Amino acid sequence: MNKCIQRVICTALVFASVLPAASCSRNEVDVTASGTDRTEQTDQTVPKTDVTTITFAVPQFCHVNDDNLKLLNEELLKDGHAYQLVVEEFEYDFEEDQYFRDIENELNSGHADVAFLGFGDQDNNIFGLINSGAVMCLDELLSSDKGKAIYEAFPKALWEAVRCNGHIYSIPQSNYGCMSLYAAFNMDYLGKEAVESWDGSIEGIYNIIKDVEWNDEESGRFKYHVPDYEFEDMIGCEIRDGLLYDFDTMKIENPLESDKLIGYLKVLEQMKSDGYLDKSVSYYQNASYADDDADLESGRFLAVLSVGEPDENLLKDNIRIRSLSPCLSSLINGSIGISKNTENLDAVADLLGLLYNGEKYGNLLMYGIQNVDYKLSDGYVVNMDGTDAYENYLTKMCLNLFINLYPVRDELFTDNRKETYFAFYDNVKVSPFIGFEADNAGDGTFSGNADKFLESLQNKSLDDAVSEYSRKNKSDGIDDYLSSIRGQWEAYNQ
Repeated sequence: MNKCIQRVICTALVFASVLPAASCSRNEVDVTASGTDRTEQTDQTVPKTDVTTITFAVPQFCHVNDDNLKLLNEELLKDGHAYQLVVEEFEYDFEEDQYFRDIENELNSGHADVAFLGFGDQDNNIFGLINSGAVMCLDELLSSDKGKAIYEAFPKALWEAVRCNGHIYSIPQSNYGCMSLYAAFNMDYLGKEAVESWDGSIEGIYNIIKDVEWNDEESGRFKYHVPDYEFEDMIGCEIRDGLLYDFDTMKIENPLESDKLIGYLKVLEQMKSDGYLDKSVSYYQNASYADDDADLESGRFLAVLSVGEPDENLLKDNIRIRSLSPCLSSLINGSIGISKNTENLDAVADLLGLLYNGEKYGNLLMYGIQNVDYKLSDGYVVNMDGTDAYENYLTKMCLNLFINLYPVRDELFTDNRKETYFAFYDNVKVSPFIGFEADNAGDGTFSGNADKFLESLQNKSLDDAVSEYSRKNKSDGIDDYLSSIRGQWEAYNQ
């Protein structure tokens, strides 16, 4: 999974666990007006026998406000849509697959019309649901008039990123891609020509900063803010299952034998040796950059390599930010699937089109009525007393509602939201390995070895770490493992 999303999920789950759960079920839907002053009573009524119920299965931490759901359903009827949305929650445990077994049953039986399929490339359960036949192939729907609104709601690159075996079975995550890699250069010290000619490589940064006079002994000239495997876009590969997937050669390699990976790490080690980079900097998770805040604010650096949104201290006239176009993961980044056994496809397609390709219904479901339940301040949703509104990140993720919602503060793409969102994906690439999931991909031995290898670089030389973990991989059987995965890839690629 996109690492920033994964960190937010873990944090948000702590808070979500103390929130009241929505009490939705497949009971008969009340389609009459709520009787409160939050909405106007209408004369239009639809007999309950004429109303189609659309059941949306989600994890238990997806907290849809009951009042907002009722308002949404009233508004749908008022606008002449003879269907109602029911949100049904299922237990979700990150260590177990019970949620996926439950929704597979719900989708196969047709009890659930639509379901949240999982957190994209965090796990491989979406492949399992697709391969089980639980979800509908969406190719025909998306090319038809009734699916046009859904298709146009997401950039084409995202649709390509959810292909599996050449077909589309899921609606893509609308919040994917926030971890683009960027370099920030301090133009008070660096020449414009050198910075503008940066080739996007770690070697390029090294060559730009190595000959610049630097007399600040307390502050390293280079700041490395890249945890986990977020450097993959820079070397044109993906590291998963303990293996390296090379985008240029379309070959799968042992990462410890990859010139791309080892070459990247050699440059970082050289920067440490030269004193350009603090020796305590980790190349892997749990790295803390709090000590760098003062350096960033005061400009005591030549270059910063980081991911995500640029630090506010870097948004200055003398700082030139160069971003790299990210590559969408080869693991499916789908979020929402439609049951192959739904009896309400027309209604489902219409509802999803309304939620994903217009502002009215999604904002009503998430926030309620404007100027009654919330108000806008400088384009942001705030509480009626002016305080910041709760982001409700997990619910937005489970319902795949982001682009057409009014933003709360600190969200991505807050200005000209949809235009900026689409523009971002104009520059992304899609992994050539898209849709390939190898058997035994869940074998954690080699993934664990790769993680530990990167962690060990904080107190080992690169040569020593490569030697140690090459021996460990060898003893764990990486040659047979690699041969098996390569054979599966060749068969898949044919």
